[in-house]
Amino acid sequence: MLDNNTTFSQKTELLCKGLYLDKNLRDFYKQQGINIDFGRKGGAGPLGGRYFLFENNTLVNVALWDDKRKTDLVLSEKKNDFFQVINNQNNEYFCNLKLVEEPQYYNPEFVTSDGIEMKKIALVHGVDCLASTIYQKCKYWACGEACAFCGIELSLAQNSTILEKIPQQMLEVISAAKKEGRCAHMTLTSGTEESDDKGAKRYIELLMAIKKVYPTLPLHVQIEPLEDLEYLYMLKSAGADTIGIHIETLNEKVRKIITPGKYHIPYSTFEKNWKESVEIFGKDQVETFILTGFGEPHQDLMAKLEKLIAIGVIPFITPVRSIPGLKDLPPTDTTALHKLYLKTAKFMKVYGVNPLKNKAGCVRCGGCSAINEAYLVV
Repeated sequence: MLDNNTTFSQKTELLCKGLYLDKNLRDFYKQQGINIDFGRKGGAGPLGGRYFLFENNTLVNVALWDDKRKTDLVLSEKKNDFFQVINNQNNEYFCNLKLVEEPQYYNPEFVTSDGIEMKKIALVHGVDCLASTIYQKCKYWACGEACAFCGIELSLAQNSTILEKIPQQMLEVISAAKKEGRCAHMTLTSGTEESDDKGAKRYIELLMAIKKVYPTLPLHVQIEPLEDLEYLYMLKSAGADTIGIHIETLNEKVRKIITPGKYHIPYSTFEKNWKESVEIFGKDQVETFILTGFGEPHQDLMAKLEKLIAIGVIPFITPVRSIPGLKDLPPTDTTALHKLYLKTAKFMKVYGVNPLKNKAGCVRCGGCSAINEAYLVV
């Protein structure tokens, strides 16, 4: 059985490097259920790979590459339920990984009552986290200030989703996913809207509809910092169990470059929203994404992470991924990220923040970050 330290180290490396798919094995991969779709085509920073399980059922989201220069880790042949991963530098065994199968409702014949393919409404992240971008446009794309890592409107342009998801559609997909055991909690995200509520009202309508039918289904929402903090109370009252208010990076110079639109929101506004959210949603139920790989000074980053954690916020730290042919972003160094995870986990232990107690969403799913695994080893 894998020990926690080995799992943590291997998962961190896979998150940073991804896997190369051997050209000679691609027909074999297809037969095993892996669609040959390299890199990230849309979505947010860390998404775009396939989900695999280690032998101890730890989840990891792995980028798949057709370029050997991207990674020295190669997905080899499948033996029993697991693929072997080989380190191409020394031709030695690295780990075993089991592919998480795509749900049946992804098949085109599964449609909502208004004729929309269910896959276009919500996807399964990991094993049992149903996720949906409820509004597929963002005001920052319209004004040329989109985040450097974001592909929200690419998904719309590729016809892999629809602009807006309505409650009836979502309820039907939840029902289909639950029948397959693929919906134990949900992540609801959205592009930022021009309105003062930044999309909170759209969330509230959907949250209330879901909770009316599925009152015990844990729900996670992600939203920009709000000037009117009353919307945070309204989100909680409508049924949100956890919340993500994502700053993406804690370095102001980097933030200006990679999140030019959101950069206009001062750090103090983020801090005010985080503090209020901890009061509203409770301990261990507030998170913020921290994307790594932009060359942030380590000591400065650690000091700011400690301040964040002291508030009670979980930093969901993950390496950013490029969108092939469109946005080429720097790779994250495995050793640096490994150290960052361990120091962050130690801060969480000091300040009594436990990501393993998060009720819903990205932190509970955990596939795109090794912060949960780091917490287990410190």
